[in-house]
Amino acid sequence: MAKNNRKTFLLLWLGLFLLSLPVLAQEEEEEEEFKGVGIHVKLRGGWVAFEGGDIDKGTAGMYDQQVAGIAALGFELGTNNKKPFRRGYEITGDIVYYFTPKFGLGLGGSLVRGHQESALLFNWPDSPYDYRMMGLPDIKITSLRLGLYYVIPVSRLLAFCVSAGPEYHFAKYKYGGNTTTSFYAYSLEHEAKAQQLGFYGSFGLEIRMNRRLSFIIEAFGRYAKISGFEGDEEEYRWMANQSKTVVEKGTINFIEGVEFPRLDIPSEGEPVVQSAREAVFDFSGASVQAGLNFKF
Repeated sequence: MAKNNRKTFLLLWLGLFLLSLPVLAQEEEEEEEFKGVGIHVKLRGGWVAFEGGDIDKGTAGMYDQQVAGIAALGFELGTNNKKPFRRGYEITGDIVYYFTPKFGLGLGGSLVRGHQESALLFNWPDSPYDYRMMGLPDIKITSLRLGLYYVIPVSRLLAFCVSAGPEYHFAKYKYGGNTTTSFYAYSLEHEAKAQQLGFYGSFGLEIRMNRRLSFIIEAFGRYAKISGFEGDEEEYRWMANQSKTVVEKGTINFIEGVEFPRLDIPSEGEPVVQSAREAVFDFSGASVQAGLNFKF
């Protein structure tokens, strides 16, 4: 499914570019530059890679712990499709006012979504029936940013554009992990929110299609570490026709220095683990985006 989405996305932007080529040819003969009121509207989309930090390490550790528990019960392990949680997609939009032909001030926002399912197949020795264990971390980040823009013309058709500024991030983290067999079931769910200030910078190429429209390709880099995730943890177990559900509320901690690092909301009265600290989602990374710049 992910590969099909990537192909569809590439074909969409390629189609927009090719459809605009006839307009580009027509505008090459125009000598007068469009002045307008100096407002540009940039719409882009692409893929983003991030470090992940404690959220990546903790969800990976919880997954590995479930795998080790299944093996300890005597099951045979089959296909293990474990994936790192360090990528997603991003949609951005900016409104930029150019108070000179080269300098501008912009206000914009972006939506980042990342989710990566890891899964393990396992069974009893000599049994043809497979059970399945799954772990699915998910992050959704809405960002608002203020940026300074600088345009470097290369020719009538090409220009470079750089920008930088602060970003404020609103993050929503979720995790779902479960194991189900004919005699045992277990699930763990997290849902928490946090917000944090960060910084970004970008470098892009603009290809002039006509006086009011450009095709843009940009590379973004950002620095942001989001902590203080407040939310819920729900743990469910079923065995021998008996079930138990435990719900905790509070700050999500990252526990390291153990065999399997994990994310946890400690229960009231639970002894404090010495290595526990607030979990940090490291949003630092880069993205490559393509889109259109509308000039007014």
